[in-house]
Amino acid sequence: MAEQKVHSYPVFVMCGEDPRRRKMMAVLDPEGKYKSKALLPFLGRRLIDWQLEELRRSPYAADLYLIGLGAEDAAFDFPVHYVPVASNAPFADKLAAGLDYLEVQGENPDLIVISSCDTPGIRTAEINAFFEALAACGGVEFAISLVPEDVIEAEFPGSGRVVARFRDGPVIPGELYALSPRAIRVGGEVIRELSQRRRQIDRQKRKIGMGPILRFVARRPRTWGLLAKYALGTATLADAERGFGAAFGCPTRGVIISDAGFGMDMDLPEDYARLEAFVRRTKLGDRVD
Repeated sequence: MAEQKVHSYPVFVMCGEDPRRRKMMAVLDPEGKYKSKALLPFLGRRLIDWQLEELRRSPYAADLYLIGLGAEDAAFDFPVHYVPVASNAPFADKLAAGLDYLEVQGENPDLIVISSCDTPGIRTAEINAFFEALAACGGVEFAISLVPEDVIEAEFPGSGRVVARFRDGPVIPGELYALSPRAIRVGGEVIRELSQRRRQIDRQKRKIGMGPILRFVARRPRTWGLLAKYALGTATLADAERGFGAAFGCPTRGVIISDAGFGMDMDLPEDYARLEAFVRRTKLGDRVD
């Protein structure tokens, strides 16, 4: 019997620099040697190498598209696409540039997976689980991975991640999410606003709720019922999927991935040491007694 071909997706790897240099880079790279945190040394390699290695192992990941770095910044011994866009361009502009690049290449995927460059604890098994969930939920235009808060906190106490609290359990945004080309084109301003509000959250540097994002979502009257339930602590993840999808015209799905490495990226200076210890133990086999 012929082997069934898997449904693969292009992956945008966001690896540029922020418009304003973050405290993490000022602490870890005080001399400004590295254009992006993707290039920071990490356990004998560049930070981005740990991420790309795991993505490349997945049969569901098609080509990798680096957005924010050029060939002059980072060379690899395997094929990657370098999307031409300013390294410090706004996030929404980088997504649009990636989509333009795909269209020039004649690619027209139903979904595009977006990855960062700073989650070295991510593993292929969980990447595959996310891709398999995408294939199982046809018609979705926005899918986001979510890691249970207790999973993160058990490994990284006081992680400082953003927490969404649903009746079926508090969750933290995970490493991968996916958008349809239509959602990127039509939802450019929404993506821009959500990205700006996420940066407001990051600057607070502590475990917080989703206040800045919820205030933006509240501009859409269709979300008011969902927000009322959220405030009362009765909203479920399914409520959020339906409410967000209806408000923004973008069918939405949350995908639970119960792995700490899938939800812990490097946003704060102290994250470096914690992720270094985690990767030593989970990928290099070093015991931590």
